[in-house]
Amino acid sequence: MWHVDDVQFDGALRDLAAVAAAPGRLVPLGLPWTELSRGCRLSDDWRLAVQGELVDRAARARRRRPAAELLDAGLAPAVQRLAVKDLGRLLPRVVREPDGRDLLVVAGVVVMEVVRRRAGVWSIPAKWADVLDRWRAEHLALLARARRCVGCGTVAVNRDEEYEWRSSGADGWITRCPACAGGEHPLYGGSMRGVRYASERRRATRADRYLCAVCGLRQAAVWDHCHEPSHDFVRGSACASCNQAERSQHGLWRAFWDHGPAVRHLLECNGCRAATTLSLRHMSALAAARLRATARHDRCAAEPSVVLEQLPDGDFLARFKCAAHSGPEMRWEEAVGREIITGWVADLTAKYS
Repeated sequence: MWHVDDVQFDGALRDLAAVAAAPGRLVPLGLPWTELSRGCRLSDDWRLAVQGELVDRAARARRRRPAAELLDAGLAPAVQRLAVKDLGRLLPRVVREPDGRDLLVVAGVVVMEVVRRRAGVWSIPAKWADVLDRWRAEHLALLARARRCVGCGTVAVNRDEEYEWRSSGADGWITRCPACAGGEHPLYGGSMRGVRYASERRRATRADRYLCAVCGLRQAAVWDHCHEPSHDFVRGSACASCNQAERSQHGLWRAFWDHGPAVRHLLECNGCRAATTLSLRHMSALAAARLRATARHDRCAAEPSVVLEQLPDGDFLARFKCAAHSGPEMRWEEAVGREIITGWVADLTAKYS
């Protein structure tokens, strides 16, 4: 999230309006056609994103000979041979529903509406190309700044590290390396254990004084709590990223039982710890992962997909589907008693207590 002054925003709107009124002569887009196999983000190059959209549209139209319609006239023979080969391999694999298509929007511009094909060459008005090129340069500069720790200036070396360093500050997202975050914020030590989330004490105590109790890398933003109605105990401090991932069961929460800090965090709920249980969604996630790891049909080694349904008596019905085969015999069901899952939770409690 970038903060922009109103004056800058108004000026940008005026510039865009002027460009829309007089877009200027058409110039070649300059599509490389040698990078078809690579996935592209807008931050890499908006031209590559346009190229990918053209390939997708050709696939949706199911054209038998899309290369002649897609490629620019006058391509060097070596480039054309490579592009035709890649197109022949890519087009049958592209699957996208026509009505599910997202608009390719860059800097507020629906790019495909200003792209034209002239004399066999994909072209764009010169002023729009200038707007999009300036957007990319400024966007890359902002991304580079966002990778730099606000404390010591160290730059994250990869996307994983950049994500791990991102904290939610009072003025939006900030980047702070673990050394700076640890130097500014202490680890959470369990001071809120046994406190109800609805209590006045929780409301009066700021979570952002501490590091996240789950990842231990970022400044915390909220107090995470158990969502079992009869529990509602504070588990501990959590950064916005870990809190959101826990809510959606993404990231480390898809395999939290292999992550000691995450299990300990869940067991900070007094109710769960005393009953050696977890909230229903975490019990379901634990059961689904255990079953995916162990259940197979015949001698197939592929990990099946599994969907759990809780039955009225509290047990679960697991529905499996083999990921490597098709056919009705590759789908099966298995009842899983709640006491079995409770036993798995008890094993975790003993291991991480």
